[in-house]
Amino acid sequence: MREPLSYDLAHRAAEAVLEAARADGIRACVTVVNSSGVVKVLLQDDGAGPMGVETSRRKAYTAALMHMPTAKFAEFAKDPHLIDSQLLAIPGGHPIVMDDGEVIGGIGVGGADGATDDRLAAQALKSIAALLV
Repeated sequence: MREPLSYDLAHRAAEAVLEAARADGIRACVTVVNSSGVVKVLLQDDGAGPMGVETSRRKAYTAALMHMPTAKFAEFAKDPHLIDSQLLAIPGGHPIVMDDGEVIGGIGVGGADGATDDRLAAQALKSIAALLV
């Protein structure tokens, strides 16, 4: 197993979220983690609330460890006996997946509603898709 999630790739993805959010007039937080859920990049835009920092981190962590978007994970998380209390089953987190299917990390967005956070995370992944080879 390789560690292909470089700082450069993580930072590009995070910056893509902030750029897209600003274009929509949103002040967001974004966290990018490696495949183990360890934070590589955390950016909080000026004016973004403190809750966004923690929710973005937990969304990224959940997406990376569960290998699925957090919105999809929410369908499976109805059992109140989750083993890992850091998992967050609300939209806004996506796994970062190489073109061969290997999950190398996760990206989580916080600061807006779940649908908006989810859209921003998905947009960021599209912006770095060419680098995930």
